[in-house]
Amino acid sequence: MRFLEIHDRPWFPEFLRREVVDGLQVVLEATSAYLPVAPRLRDALDRVGAHRVLDLFSGAGGPWPSLVRLFEEEGAAPPEVFLTDKYPNIAKLAAAEPPADHIHFVGEPVDATQIPEDLPGFRTIFSSFHHFNSGEARHFLHDSAGKRRGVGVFEVASRHAFTLISILFVPVVDWLFAPFRRPFRWSRILWTYLIPVVPFVLLFDGLSSCLRTYSLADLLNLTDGLTAEDYKWEIGEVKGGWLPVRITYVIGCPKKIPAV
Repeated sequence: MRFLEIHDRPWFPEFLRREVVDGLQVVLEATSAYLPVAPRLRDALDRVGAHRVLDLFSGAGGPWPSLVRLFEEEGAAPPEVFLTDKYPNIAKLAAAEPPADHIHFVGEPVDATQIPEDLPGFRTIFSSFHHFNSGEARHFLHDSAGKRRGVGVFEVASRHAFTLISILFVPVVDWLFAPFRRPFRWSRILWTYLIPVVPFVLLFDGLSSCLRTYSLADLLNLTDGLTAEDYKWEIGEVKGGWLPVRITYVIGCPKKIPAV
């Protein structure tokens, strides 16, 4: 279902987009939404021998800072992660670097539909694959397989009833944490409490994301014909974080990839 998301529109003010993306980052961190995918992701990286990750649609850092810390806590060597976005928030992405030595950011805009050749690595997308229409989604997967790049796509949004209900609490989390986010901004207070644009956009875009998300059947259709002897796809669901929501994932792995 091709519903729009307000914060993706070119006319949406950049300073408000930053606040919305930061708010979403807080929600994902507070719920530890993507930590359960760590074993599958680490297994995929090991299978293809990838030591470098190219994260697309990184927003305010996504789950990679938490995933890198989890890898280290469990005694596994984390990959070198490069965060990219079409609308890079330079200050926020840079802030994601100090806590994890293995995280870096790309300051130039990166369009996930036209990934530059000089940005190799195992490709990951969290919470944003639904931004692609079906043609773009298939092109992305086909391009990854054709260039023998490992790829991992993970979506906590879905059309499951409980997930849709959970979205109603996203503005509440934003209201609770907004004064404590750093750096503190009076403009955040204005656009969160006095003129609640940020909570509204988080709610509207959250529901829209759920309705736009590809189902397991959709992902099977998108990868149909892309499987080869030396490239395999894994599609499924896993319970996410401490909320009883399900993360949809598609992982593509070549048997061998060029060293990166």
